Amino acid sequence: MKFTTISIARKLKFYQLLVFDQVLQSGSLVRAAQALNLTQPAVTKIIHELESYFDAPLLVRSNRGVTATELGELVVLRAKSLLAELRSLTDEVNAFQQGTAGQVMVGTLISASTSLLPKAIRLLKQRAPGVLVSLRVGQMDQLFPALAVGEVDLVVGRVPDDWSWRNQSPSLDVEVLYGEELSVVAGAAHPLHGKGAISLHDLHTYPWVLPTRDSLLRRTSDQMFAAAGLSTPDNVAESLSILTNLSLMQDQRTVALMPYEATLQFVAAGMLKAFDLGAPMQFGDIGCFFSNARNLGPAARLFRECLYLAARAESDPQQATLDT
Repeated sequence: MKFTTISIARKLKFYQLLVFDQVLQSGSLVRAAQALNLTQPAVTKIIHELESYFDAPLLVRSNRGVTATELGELVVLRAKSLLAELRSLTDEVNAFQQGTAGQVMVGTLISASTSLLPKAIRLLKQRAPGVLVSLRVGQMDQLFPALAVGEVDLVVGRVPDDWSWRNQSPSLDVEVLYGEELSVVAGAAHPLHGKGAISLHDLHTYPWVLPTRDSLLRRTSDQMFAAAGLSTPDNVAESLSILTNLSLMQDQRTVALMPYEATLQFVAAGMLKAFDLGAPMQFGDIGCFFSNARNLGPAARLFRECLYLAARAESDPQQATLDT
């Protein structure tokens, strides 16, 4: 059977593609049905309709759930882009008819999650309370593909030192928001606090919490130790969970490497204290990543404006109150 644009337009429905995408995200027909508030037979029927139309299986079913066939991967890749455009159309129609409304999907890395994004969201809610902001936390290798196909509108996080990612994702671009520093921190009662400037050599034998090995921050931490003529500490836990790291440091011995902005609220609360290592450590630039192949909807455009205002406060504490 040869497909044409007209034949596909007549047979396929956006709702079928939405269900198919949810099934693959959930990894299960049952969980997809729950997420969509449908019955499992209804979801199964829609998948069968799609497979009947394409005259080929789209899913591989096993005891561990469902995955896409090769054809299914092709269909869902295009479906994500179509659904992203449908979401933008919905936002624009709502904004036109009701005023500022809609939804913005934001991917974020740990470095931007604790300070910059809350400020931007507060600004957005002051201007447009009806806009729903959905955050997705992940690593670059998860968030960039999602941004490329429209699953998220923007990604906020550290700009990689290696810009080869642009060769892998040529449709993506970035605007730098501000420069971020790093802090080496521990519980406020750590025995080396209050001893003035110390070195990494002094901290090396203590327990450390370091970022996971697939993260940009881990590469930075490895370079930090190497520059000091040290190997990675032997006593290490790997974690990107701020709350887990905070709990570990309450033993008043464990040391962690964290983005400066991520530590501020815990330092202010007396839970953490930063070590004076004699000179500031640069983490890199924090940027807003976007797809130059897709126009942002009104909600996402408004959020990006709020993000830029919040970034000014990150780079200039004098603007911490943020004009509204």
